[in-house]
Amino acid sequence: MRKIVLFLVFSFCTSLGYTQTNSTIIPSDIPDTVLLNNGKVLIAHVVDTIGYSIQVSKAHSRKHKKFEIDKEDIFQITFGRSGKQVVLYFYDTLIGNDMTVEEARRFIAGEQDAEHGYHAFGTSAASFAVGTASGIVGSFFALAPPFVFAGFMSYNYVKIRHKSVKHLENVHHDSYLYGYALVARRKRTLRAMLWGGIGVVVGTVIHYAIINNQ
Repeated sequence: MRKIVLFLVFSFCTSLGYTQTNSTIIPSDIPDTVLLNNGKVLIAHVVDTIGYSIQVSKAHSRKHKKFEIDKEDIFQITFGRSGKQVVLYFYDTLIGNDMTVEEARRFIAGEQDAEHGYHAFGTSAASFAVGTASGIVGSFFALAPPFVFAGFMSYNYVKIRHKSVKHLENVHHDSYLYGYALVARRKRTLRAMLWGGIGVVVGTVIHYAIINNQ
């Protein structure tokens, strides 16, 4: 009887250990695709999905260096071996997930389209002109005008360029427009600050090299 009890205990422990080990995924040669909530796509091998984060290793990396990503930052995982898609995002206003899954999917599509298709050339040129003019004046506060201009660009209306929209039907949804505008304003503000600063440098050089020598 004692031997039977020990055998049953040993079988249970072995089964439990196998279940826990099986939750660790064996990477295949085909990498997995991790879609983040910020629109970025990570091609990597998902190694472990236990707990509040997933563990991945870089695809085609000889070192097989592993790192973790919080599950709350992930929208969806597509497993390369099976093609199965697992959506980790869920609607819950208590934790700040105010969009449904479909709304969040369109929001991410807006982020991606703006990231790849919105370039803000006009803003860069205008900011460079403002910075150059400010630098030529030679004022101590030469950086103020371009930075004020950049701040204005962070709130100004964003015009969506249809060439940058992958699926035109998305422009009829507020969640898509919000995601697009969020990334577009960020890119526009950063470019305004960058080119405004470059303009100040160019204007200052002109001021001291040309105007002061006249």
